[in-house]
Order: sequence, then structure tokens, then C-alpha cells
Amino acid sequence: MANKSRRRRQKNRKPRSGHPAGKPASRAVSAASHQRDQELGSLFAFVDWHREHGILPELVFVLAQLQAFFPLYAELSGGAAVTAMDPGLIAQHVELLEERDPEYASFFCAVLFEYMPFLRHTGRWSGTDERHQVLHDVLYHGILNEDISPAGWPRTQAGSSRQASRRSA
Repeated sequence: MANKSRRRRQKNRKPRSGHPAGKPASRAVSAASHQRDQELGSLFAFVDWHREHGILPELVFVLAQLQAFFPLYAELSGGAAVTAMDPGLIAQHVELLEERDPEYASFFCAVLFEYMPFLRHTGRWSGTDERHQVLHDVLYHGILNEDISPAGWPRTQAGSSRQASRRSA
């Protein structure tokens, strides 16, 4: 009789380790999950920073855009940190967005343009000063839907065949 009640108690007892089978949970954490945790943490900090310094009025849309962008950037960059974004990759992505939806491309650039000072002011920017400046320029011109080269420098609109084809459409 005592064995039956002991089995019932053991059956109803929840595992202490956090693992459903009662086995110790693995302590190994992948670099990708660590990076996601850091990105999520930076979003929480960004919310506080945005309340005081933000320009864009709709924080919910900004956060949604950033949350969607982080894994995309990881895929485009081969897992590089979003805290040192490559201006050339961003410029190429913006150009693709502009071909499909110039208004969305402008919003995308405005979101990153707002995120950049947060990274700098909170000490989270891990890229060089030059990279920060070039990325700033890429995003500024992207907000205005001006053409930018993949290297991150603005091109004149008159020299762009894509801009000319937009005008004729």
C-alpha cells in the first residue's frame, strides 16, 4: 500500500531540473541564441531610450520593424552583430526595398536611423566611427529615397537608370 502512494507522489511531482524528463537541462548556449538574447535586451533598453530621445511617434511599429530586421540582418551578414552593421549590406537591402516599395524603404531607413543614435549613446555600437558615419549617410539618403551605392555613398539621381525608369512609369 505504501508503494502505491509513493508512486503516485513521484508521478505527480514535477521535475526539479526544469527538463520535462527530469534530466538536467543542458547548459550549452549557442552563439545565435546568445545574440538573440542581446538583441532582445537591447530592444528593452531602446524602449526606455526612445521615451526620452525618440523621434518616430509609433514605438510599436518601430519595435516590430527592428524585431523583424535582426534575424534578417543575421542571415544577410552571415551572423554578424547588428551593433556594427555593414553599410554596404544595408545599402543593398535598401535598394531592393526601394524597387518594391519606396515608402516602406524610407520607413525602414527611418527606423534604423533612430536606432543608430541609441546604439552610440548607450555604448552598444561596436563598429568603427567611419562605419557609423557611412551607415548614417546611407540611412539618411534612404529616408529621402535617394539612390545610394552598395559601398554606402550617395549617387546622383540623374545618373540612375532606375530613377529614370520610375519617372517614366
